[in-house]
Amino acid sequence: MKTIFIRALSGATYVGLVIGSLFLHPFAFAMVLLFFNLVALIEFQKFLPFVKPDILFVFTGSAAFILAHFILAGWISDKWFYLLLLLPLLITTAALYEKERNPLENISSGVFGILYITLPLSLLNGINLNHSGDFAYLVLCIFLLIWTNDTFAYLSGLSFGKHKLFERISPKKTWEGFFGGFVAVLVVAWFIFPLLKEMGRIEWIILAAIISISSVFGDFAESLFKRAANLKDSGNIMPGHGGILDRIDSLLFVAPVVYIYLQLIK
Repeated sequence: MKTIFIRALSGATYVGLVIGSLFLHPFAFAMVLLFFNLVALIEFQKFLPFVKPDILFVFTGSAAFILAHFILAGWISDKWFYLLLLLPLLITTAALYEKERNPLENISSGVFGILYITLPLSLLNGINLNHSGDFAYLVLCIFLLIWTNDTFAYLSGLSFGKHKLFERISPKKTWEGFFGGFVAVLVVAWFIFPLLKEMGRIEWIILAAIISISSVFGDFAESLFKRAANLKDSGNIMPGHGGILDRIDSLLFVAPVVYIYLQLIK
């Protein structure tokens, strides 16, 4: 009973932090995303037993997020975007001064970590800053669909699951769970559509279907990394749930897809 209470309290804190910051101010939500980015970058290094934990990598990823925020918020010229292209060079240069036996792994993991974590969170922040007015509801709906997919995929798989979806990566996930989550997402998307004013119902339903599928692949990706590193959770910052990466793994795949989709339907 105590474990269930702690898990519920931890989950409620996460949900409250996300929703509260969404409706408080775009800058507040950006700060929450920056916090997620910082912790997720630290957790990501646990997946890499051949790489020495590097605070410079975490600092570089966080600086990239902040720079992207300044550009997207219009606080500095978009010409500063080109500084982000220097990130691979900076990480490579830093490796020159580190006495590591596997410099290529260090460099590759550093660049990939920023692309995997910082880029998606920056794009979600971009939706925040570029879609005024309806933003809070748009991003809230995105989170709601991700949470709906996770919840109903779990319940459907637990109740009806027989056929493995991707046993090599995630033995417990089933096709029944996948379709349960997918259908639930479409149903929820249909009913929450009145909250949105930026797109038609058909465009929103299509996006909901894409979010459901992307969410599953985001979960698979982190499962692949944890399996390779022989880890159960990415961290323990959220008792009963694991780490921040365990909570945002789906979001890291969903955010870029949503951002690109919104650009295409403009």
